Amino acid sequence: MATSTGRDVAPATSTGRDPAAALASLTGRMRAGGRERGKIILLQMSAVLVVLALWALIAAAGLVSSTALPSPGAVFAEFPGLVSSGAYWQAVADTLRGAVTGFAAAVVIGVPLGLATGTYAAAEQSSRLLVDILRSFPVIALLPVFLLVMGSTPSMKATVVFIACVFPVFLQAQYGARAVTPMIAETVHSYRIPRLLSFRKVVLPSATPSIMTGLRLAATTSVLVAIGVEVLTTLPGIGHQVVQDQQGGASAEAYAYILTAGLIGYSINQLSQLFESRLLRWRPPAHTD
Repeated sequence: MATSTGRDVAPATSTGRDPAAALASLTGRMRAGGRERGKIILLQMSAVLVVLALWALIAAAGLVSSTALPSPGAVFAEFPGLVSSGAYWQAVADTLRGAVTGFAAAVVIGVPLGLATGTYAAAEQSSRLLVDILRSFPVIALLPVFLLVMGSTPSMKATVVFIACVFPVFLQAQYGARAVTPMIAETVHSYRIPRLLSFRKVVLPSATPSIMTGLRLAATTSVLVAIGVEVLTTLPGIGHQVVQDQQGGASAEAYAYILTAGLIGYSINQLSQLFESRLLRWRPPAHTD
């Protein structure tokens, strides 16, 4: 006759692991990840504080004139007045309008052309020389030509931004379309999968990470180029305000606009990374083993 041992047997899981142990392991990994992120943020903030301290020391020691390099306190003291003024937000809006217009046009034209030339080898080979020649021209160096042809207009600024952004978008989309592995391409060819279906299910998912990289680079470039055009022309925006303040002796306000431009670029980059991580959630993490 079988006897009872008086011990309860824990229910087995499909993976053979204790649920409590699995939960404890997951919690430990989350805590470790949180501590690692906290260390990274601490290091980043420390670097910012070091730069601000050096800036303050240089300004206090008088190594550089206050006109050329005002103190951090004087610069940050300008922000309450600027933020409460309409001219500040109008300058930011003018810069973003030109940047967004040129960037959007670059995306609409660059992504389809990049995917098309990357999918068809003959199209990529025939356009390579032309693309290499066109993208080698410095955009700012071509600014006098655009001023003669289009004048100092907002459309000219958007056109310059478009030319600066379209090549990174185009080349990254082309590279992504060519990133399909030969084995997958041979499988698609062997099963005679329709071109449209293979584009949607094979080429586009393969190219999306590269496309997002190009969009992130082009987004930050668009703001920088828009500000550069404003500095060199009379077009309104952050760049024009920097020149006006420097000429008027308001160097602290000029630096406040410069910091605003940096904050806009940083915000665009962070938003792009967040959007990319959400869009590419399906992609498995890269291993470095």
